[in-house]
Amino acid sequence: MSSPGTQPQRLLLARQLVRDKGLSRTDLALLEDILREGARDLEPLIEATPQREALAEESPAQAALRRNLGFFLAFLHGFSPRRLGEARNAMGLVMLHSLGRLGDQAEAAHRELLAELKQPEWVTQLLDLLASLRAMSLAPSEDQNNLRLLWSAFLADHRDAFRDILAALQASEPGAASVARLNAQMKAVNRAIQGQGRLEEALTRLAEHLESCIPAEIHSRVEPLLLLEHVVSHLRLSLVRPLDRGIHWPAVEQVRGSLRWLWDHLGWSLPRMDAELFRDSMPPELRRLLQQLRRSDRPAFSLVARALASHISLLGLLESLEPATSAGLRDRYAAVPTFLVLESELSRLAERSYDPARGESLNPSRPETHRLRAFLRQAVLSLQQDQSTLRGLLQQALAGQDADQLALTLDNLRALLMNHQKQLMGELVGIFSPDVQNRLFPESPSMMEEGERLRVRLQRLWEQVPPLQGQLLLHLELQDWPRLALGLSHTFRHLLAFRRSPEFPLMRRPDREEAERLIEEMGQLLESPQDVPQALREGMDLLGELLRFLELFLLRINARVPLIRQDLEVAQEALRLISELQNHPSGAERTRLSHMLIQTSKRLGVRDPQALALLKRWIRIERSQKEGPMPSLDQLASHLRHLALRLEAALG
Repeated sequence: MSSPGTQPQRLLLARQLVRDKGLSRTDLALLEDILREGARDLEPLIEATPQREALAEESPAQAALRRNLGFFLAFLHGFSPRRLGEARNAMGLVMLHSLGRLGDQAEAAHRELLAELKQPEWVTQLLDLLASLRAMSLAPSEDQNNLRLLWSAFLADHRDAFRDILAALQASEPGAASVARLNAQMKAVNRAIQGQGRLEEALTRLAEHLESCIPAEIHSRVEPLLLLEHVVSHLRLSLVRPLDRGIHWPAVEQVRGSLRWLWDHLGWSLPRMDAELFRDSMPPELRRLLQQLRRSDRPAFSLVARALASHISLLGLLESLEPATSAGLRDRYAAVPTFLVLESELSRLAERSYDPARGESLNPSRPETHRLRAFLRQAVLSLQQDQSTLRGLLQQALAGQDADQLALTLDNLRALLMNHQKQLMGELVGIFSPDVQNRLFPESPSMMEEGERLRVRLQRLWEQVPPLQGQLLLHLELQDWPRLALGLSHTFRHLLAFRRSPEFPLMRRPDREEAERLIEEMGQLLESPQDVPQALREGMDLLGELLRFLELFLLRINARVPLIRQDLEVAQEALRLISELQNHPSGAERTRLSHMLIQTSKRLGVRDPQALALLKRWIRIERSQKEGPMPSLDQLASHLRHLALRLEAALG
């Protein structure tokens, strides 16, 4: 299997970079090393077996078709019926709409190809008629009488197309013989419709005669796209009945096997790394930083290069997605497989590029090593949380079978993942150069900024709902059911607005699921209740529970600012004590300062376990040897300085 790490493809990419940017030999060597380090992670997402060589050039429509077919195949390869849950029915829609979009894209690609080749109109009509004929021939054939009526109507609708094609063929050089064969076969089809012959065999021969009339110079170019239309139409028709009651695993296996065969026949490939995106994502400042890192610390360069290459690959996939809110119903459901591929890509990034075990190969004497190891652990947790958020919200939106909610969920997830990818890239670069981080990632929101956005949104909801609760309690006491129902409906709209906001996915999973449960239960109570007064009473109880949840959640968020300020003061005090301790190599004053440092730094252990671990390491060394240099104290000081900078940035 070839990959971006193999020599020919790397050289092609290097030549393209030379042409476009005029890079130096040093830059090319650097980019070669980055590709080499990330070669295992940047294998093509889907690659065909070497049965057929794909054309080097492709039109924009064909490129979009190849991309979407590749993502759909990658989704099918990782699809499991055990993960369906309540989204079983919606996944059937995802399959049908994805196949429908692929069919339309194949049609658009072959029309674009015909326009480029400047083919006459009758060739386009011939190809469309052939695709329609093949699709119709796959209709269910249990009722022969009904099938004959369908075919009679189909041929009547396409009478003008047949006449135009026959007229154009008559004027061509070998046209007389082709027209005679087509007329004879049309008569055989008409006799079969009337019950005098085998209809399926007659239609198959008609399709073969029509295909033989396609000009030879374009047949080889258009045949793969016609084949794709034919296969996709067949699969979509075969899925209609099994998917009436939700996803059907044998049907999915049929789709996967057929499309995989087609992908191999076309010879297509879907690489993870896009050359143009890779070029644009390596500005001169970043190249200089990586060159310096490669010269001074090769293991750290290997880790950083591998992570950056994977981030660039993921960002390219995210930026290629279109906004779902402005798309139609079909495109919304057809975008779901790409997001499920994104989920598996996040898992791959966490397991390969950010494997904490890779931190063991770093040089412990380097000042950035400790921060880099801590960042690896934090990045894995962040990626796993994003993966859980994506899976949970997407499954929830599919289970609700609400296309508008699905579109909002897809757009919110896209924005969330893009921000977090840029944030991880910025923090990784910032370990080695804060200046480069500020220049390349100025708009990347920090975790504190995202938390502040969530706090403001919750505060706004808190300011809107409790005043309404006072009025609703009065309506409940007076048993004014119409006004109470209107008030609860108005309150529920505020809750739905919060649920559909971009800040809602920022909540951690347990809190998000609890808020979702309360909002859903209120919606179920207000939707066609059997006993209206009882439903309204229960709705008021549920509203009280939800307000208590919001109050506790806001208290937890608001309490973080004093805690951050307290940790900042502790870190600064510990740094001051370390500075004084380094100036007193021995004596009673050193013992007193050591005791004060222990008492001060251990207060950080609640929210920063790494500081406590470094403190314990220094204590062990301090007790074993009281003289000589102590690198563990320098490591603790480096960690505290980094912690103080992060806390100062969090406080704004």
